[in-house]
This record gives sequence, C-alpha cells and structure tokens, in this order.
Amino acid sequence: MNDTTRERKALLFVGSPKGLKSTSHALGSYLLKKLEAGGLATETLLVGAALHAAKDLAAMHEAVAAADLIVFSFPLYVDQLPAPLIEALELIAEERKAHPPAKPQKTMAIVQCGFPETHQNRPACEIMNQFAKEAGFEWAGGLAMGMGGAVAGRSLEKAGGMARNTVKALDLAAASLIGGGNVPREAVDLMAKPLMPKWLYRLVGNWGMKSQARKHGARKTVYNRPYAA
Repeated sequence: MNDTTRERKALLFVGSPKGLKSTSHALGSYLLKKLEAGGLATETLLVGAALHAAKDLAAMHEAVAAADLIVFSFPLYVDQLPAPLIEALELIAEERKAHPPAKPQKTMAIVQCGFPETHQNRPACEIMNQFAKEAGFEWAGGLAMGMGGAVAGRSLEKAGGMARNTVKALDLAAASLIGGGNVPREAVDLMAKPLMPKWLYRLVGNWGMKSQARKHGARKTVYNRPYAA
C-alpha cells in the first residue's frame, strides 16, 4: 500500500437523529471500518451535533474540506431526507460556493427505510446525486436498502444471516472506493435484496406496533379514524 493511499480520508455523516444507536450508523460504520482497513483515515460526524453551535459548524466544514470521500448514511423519512441532514447539505453547498474545494472529492449515500421495498429510497438517492452536482462533488453512487427496521441499530456482525447480502455489498463498495473507483453495480443490486420475505417482515412489524399500542394503552383505539368524513 503506497503513502498516497494512506493519506486519503473518508468522512461519515450519520444523518439519523438516533445517532450512534441507529441503523444508519451500523451501515456507515461497517463501511468505514473496511475503508480504514484499506488504508484510509476515517472520521464520523453526527449531523445533529454538527449543527449545534458555530464551533461545531466550523469543525464540520473543516472535516468536509479535508476528506477525499464523504459518506452520507441516513434513514428515509416518509419519502424525504431527515430535516437536519437537509440543513447540513445546504450549509455545505453554501460553504463550497464561497470557498471552492482545493482537491477533487467524492461523495456517496447509504439510505435505508422501514418500508419492505428498496425502491422507496430511489428519490432520496437522486436528491443526493443532485446535491453532489450542485456542491461540486463527484458522485460515487448510492446504496439503498429496504427493511431497515429489521437491523434495528445492531452492528451488522450481530444482525446474523439476514445481513449477508448487505455485508457483501458494503465489502464490494469499500474495495472499489479504496482503489479509487465508485460503488459498483453488483453492490447496488446486493444491497437492494430483501433481508427476509416480505410477509415475515410485515408480520413482525405489525406485531411490534400492536405491542407498542398495548403498552401505551392504545390497543382499543388504534384503528380509530376521528377525522374521517
């Protein structure tokens, strides 16, 4: 491994309000470990914390400027990016217009949702692609995953066999990125595969929601429609 590779830096932005306990962090940190094993220096920022104060914003901009690869890992909120992440992207784009980057930089996204279908994440990946263009990044690609609720913030090593395709996808992406490439198509396809049969995911999800309703005394009113015509 040459010295140039060792000097490269990857920055992970965790866009979930759950921070270090989130599935977004579990996915992003796994990729970061693989990049670090390949010789890249790594750093992790929590979007919410980065927006907290002026000094934190300055540190965020410094970290972005220093990175060769910026990885945004976040959950889908209905059909959109989380609001704090949107704010961070806007601030980064403004900063880069005022102070153009001194070197070529790549960015990529890891987006996951609670819906069973991976394609629900497609608009979010397109938004991130557009952000890259407008902010002067090279778009390295997006990895999208459905059924994120099944991971539930656990490390991929603890998620078991259901995460095998997710692990393979991140391994392939890391190997390509370490070599200066982008996210390969094979990684995108593997990441998109369901973690389990859809009927099982829905069954477990419905059971979990009913358990929460029962816990909070709302079991008998969960199907109420007070605003129905």
